[in-house]
Amino acid sequence: MIDTLYNTIGTLRYHAHQDKNHLENSLRLLKETSVSPAARRQVTGTLTSLLLNHKFVALFAASDIPPDRGLFGILKAAAAYKLVPPVQEPDEFSGVLGRYFSRKDDYVWVNSIPDREWIDFFRSLDWEDNPGLRRHLRKEMLNSVQVLAQKVASLGIDKEVVSKIPRWDDLDSPFLGLNREVMLYIEKSLKSYEYLPDDRESDYRHILVMLRQCENQTDFLHKHKNDFGISLRMTYIIRQLEQYLGRLDQLLHLLESRDTSEKWHIIVRLFKEMVFLENTRYSIRRHLSSNMHMLTYKIVENTSKTGQYYIAADRKAYWNLFGKALGGGAIVAVLCCNKTRIYFNHFPIFWEAFFYSLNYAIGFMLIHVLHFTLATKQPALTASTIASTLSNNGQNPNWLSDTTRLLTRLIRSQFISLAGNALIAFPVAYLLARLYHLVSGQPVADFTKSHHLISELNPWQSLAIPHAAIAGVYLMVSGLISGYYENNWIYYNLTERIRQHPVLRKVLSPGTLDRLAGYLERNIGGLAGNTSLGIFLGSTAAVGLTLGLPLDIRHITFASGNFGIAVAGLNNHVSPGLWIDSILGIAAIGITNVFVSFGLSILFALNSRNTALSEAGSLFRNLAWHFFHKPLSFFFPIEKNEKPEAGRL
Repeated sequence: MIDTLYNTIGTLRYHAHQDKNHLENSLRLLKETSVSPAARRQVTGTLTSLLLNHKFVALFAASDIPPDRGLFGILKAAAAYKLVPPVQEPDEFSGVLGRYFSRKDDYVWVNSIPDREWIDFFRSLDWEDNPGLRRHLRKEMLNSVQVLAQKVASLGIDKEVVSKIPRWDDLDSPFLGLNREVMLYIEKSLKSYEYLPDDRESDYRHILVMLRQCENQTDFLHKHKNDFGISLRMTYIIRQLEQYLGRLDQLLHLLESRDTSEKWHIIVRLFKEMVFLENTRYSIRRHLSSNMHMLTYKIVENTSKTGQYYIAADRKAYWNLFGKALGGGAIVAVLCCNKTRIYFNHFPIFWEAFFYSLNYAIGFMLIHVLHFTLATKQPALTASTIASTLSNNGQNPNWLSDTTRLLTRLIRSQFISLAGNALIAFPVAYLLARLYHLVSGQPVADFTKSHHLISELNPWQSLAIPHAAIAGVYLMVSGLISGYYENNWIYYNLTERIRQHPVLRKVLSPGTLDRLAGYLERNIGGLAGNTSLGIFLGSTAAVGLTLGLPLDIRHITFASGNFGIAVAGLNNHVSPGLWIDSILGIAAIGITNVFVSFGLSILFALNSRNTALSEAGSLFRNLAWHFFHKPLSFFFPIEKNEKPEAGRL
C-alpha cells in the first residue's frame, strides 16, 4: 500500500517536472492516478492508516521562524541539520510528509496545482466512513488549537512586547483572553455530549472576536514600529504571532464550519503549507532570505525619513542642494590633501589605514554637522523613499506617476550634487596644493605621486571602475548602518535614558543634557554612517595589501580632488590626452558609485517591502517616455510645480 501512494506522488512529481503545461494538465494527471479501483482502495487505505496512527500537534503548531534564536543561531542550526538531519519522531505526521515529499522543491509543484484540483483528487479517493479516524483527527486538531493558543499567549506577554505597549501583560490582554476562551472551548468540546449546539456556536464566535483583537494588536505593533523602533527579535515575535493566529483561524474553521466545500479548501491550504514548511525547514537560503528581509526592513525604513531631504522638488531646493554640494566638495578637497601628506609619512600599514580612516571619518562627520552634501551618499538614503511610493501590492494605485515624479527629481538632484562636489573639489584641492607648496617649500604630491594619482583615474588602463564599484557598496552599507543606529536609538529609548543618566545629571545642567540627548537623537544615524564609511574607505587598500588582492576604492569627489593635487604637483604640465582620460575616468567613477550604491539600496528596499520586481519594467518604460518628451527635467527643474503623469511608450 505504501508503494502505491509513493508511486502516485512520484508520478505527479515526474509529470510536473516534464510537462511545462502541467498547470493545465494537472487535473487529468491527478484523476489518472485514481482510475483503478484497486489503486484507489490502496491509496485510501494507506492514507487512512497514516492519518490514524500519527500525531499532528508538532506539525500544526510549527512556525517557519524557530523560537528564541538569533539570525546566526538559526543559520547554524539549519547548517547542522542539513549535514546531519535530526531523527524524526516516529509518531509525528511531519515525518510522513518528509518521507513522501522528500525533494526540497516538491512544494513548488504541489503549490502550482490549483486548490480545486487537489480537492477533486482527495474526494475521488472515496474515503471510508471511519468514525475512529474522525475522532482521532478532531482530537489532534483540538490539541493543536490548545498549543497554538498557549504559544500566542506566551508571545503576547513577552517582555519585549510589553515594554513597547504597557498593560499587555494584565488580564485585559487579548492574547491571554484568547487563551482563556480556547481552554474553555476545548474543555467543553471534550465533553461533547454536554456541549449544546447554541453554546458551541456562541463560544466559537467569541473566540473569533478575540482572534480579531489579537490580529489588530499585532497589526498595531507592525504599523507603529517607526514610533518605538523594532528589533530583529521583535520582528520574529510579530511574524510568529501572525503565523500562529492564522493557523488557529484555519483549524477552528475546520472544526466548526458546516460548509463542506470550505473545509476542503482549508485542508488543501494546510496541506500546501505543511509541505512547504517540511521542504524548507532546514533551507539555509530560505532562512537567510527571510532574516535579511526582516533585518533590511527595520533598517531601510529609518533611512527613508532622511532620504526625502536629498530630493529637490523645486528650483529653490535644487540650488540649495548645489550650494551644499559645493561645501561638501570643498571639505573633500582638504581631505585629499591631508591623505596625500599622510602617505608621505610612510607609516606601517595598520597605522596608515588608521590615519586614513580617521581622516575620512572626521571629514564626513564635518560634512554632516555643517549640513553639506556628499552626493554619492544620497542613493542609499533615498532608495527606501522611492520604494515607499511603489504599488505595495496594490495599496498605492497612483504608484507609477508618483514614482516617476520622484525618480525624475532624484536624478536631477543627484546630477546637481555630483556636479557641485566634483566642480569645487578640483580647484580647491589645486589651490590648497599650491598654497602648501608656497608656504612649506615642498609639494603635497611629488612628481611620481602625481603621475600615480592621474594613472589611477584612467578608465581604460586602471581598476578605477571596479574600485568605484567597491566604494558604491560601502556607500550603500553605510546607509544601512545609519538606519540601523537610528532604529536602535528609538527602540532602546536612549534619548530618555541619557536624560535620566545619573552621572550625566551630576555633570551637566538639565538644559545641556536635554540638548545633548536631542542632538544625538537627530544625528546618531548620520554620525554612525559617516564614521563607518570613513573606516571602510580608509582601510580597504590596507586589507587588500595584507591579503594580496588588488582592493582599493575610487570616489568621484576624491578623484576630482586628487586630480587637482596631481595637476598642481606637475606644475600644470598635463597633456590634453591625460586631461580627457582623467575627466572621463572621474565621470565613470561617479556613474559607477551612483549605480552600484543606488542599485543595491533599491534592491534592499524592494525586498524589505516585498515589492514585485515586475513593477520595474513599467517604471522603466514610463521614465523613458518622460525622458523622451521632457529630457531637460531630468537635469533641471523646468517647472516650479511639475507633476509628470504616467505616460505611454
